[in-house]
Amino acid sequence: MQTIITKACGELGVKPVPSKRCVSLLLWLEERYQTVYTRHPGFQRGSKPLLALDNPFPTELPENLFGEKWAFVQLPFSVVQEEASSFKTRYAFGGSLDLDLLGIEIEDNTLIPGLAVASSRAKPLAAWMNGLEVCSVEVDVNRASLILSVGVSTRYIYATYKKNAATTLEAEAWEAAKKTCGGLHFLAIQESLESDDCVGFWILLDLPPPPV
Repeated sequence: MQTIITKACGELGVKPVPSKRCVSLLLWLEERYQTVYTRHPGFQRGSKPLLALDNPFPTELPENLFGEKWAFVQLPFSVVQEEASSFKTRYAFGGSLDLDLLGIEIEDNTLIPGLAVASSRAKPLAAWMNGLEVCSVEVDVNRASLILSVGVSTRYIYATYKKNAATTLEAEAWEAAKKTCGGLHFLAIQESLESDDCVGFWILLDLPPPPV
């Protein structure tokens, strides 16, 4: 599809960027699957989707993207909404989503899971991250690691942790919280984990690939 899209956008003077952050498109495909395709006389439930996205094994993270410390964190949904509405004035680096446009309805006091990354070179780190189409962060409990998805099919081992009963429980709870919020989560880059300010802030949505 990239060849067709690139050609069409080129004729319009638009630069296409391969990314899974096309959340509105993914949700629209899901809606059409439920309201149109499943009602078609020729619909066969369980058939292989026409659109298949690669989900490759994660590779090593480039050195310029390394943080020094990280922690699972959480913010009330109302605060995440405030961050999204004031994004252009508060952050030089990051990415937002129009939560109202996407129809995401969550109680204001619901805690949204996130990942805080601290680095003494926080601004350069945030600038490098800003050059990527950051899509989502997920936990691989079996390998005791965090997986960063960027672009369309690039996956990095973003961080690792020592696997034991306590860390496994914390990681599973973080993933469960993300699923409860419909995949909504965030990534924050700070100069220290104790800081109240962020250098970069990304609102992320971990969605399954469309079934069409």
